[in-house]
Amino acid sequence: MMCNIMVKATSRSVHHAFSKYLDMAHEGQQIVITKRGKPWARLEPIAAEKAERDVIWPDVLKRAREASGGRTFKAGEELLKMREEERW
Repeated sequence: MMCNIMVKATSRSVHHAFSKYLDMAHEGQQIVITKRGKPWARLEPIAAEKAERDVIWPDVLKRAREASGGRTFKAGEELLKMREEERW
């Protein structure tokens, strides 16, 4: 792995040796591409993406029953069911 020093390259050199600069970026190097002596673009590695986690949704109906002391409210339950279905 290369050290993490920024490399400057002209757009012409990147055009002619793109795979070389692409490999450098893949190894962790950051390349600033210049055009007419001015910074124009940056080629850098992509950070590893985080693994997806399963989302555990709370049981809203159960909470409502516990909060009301076991009493049921049809209108409230229907509303909560609709809201829960909308999540998916």
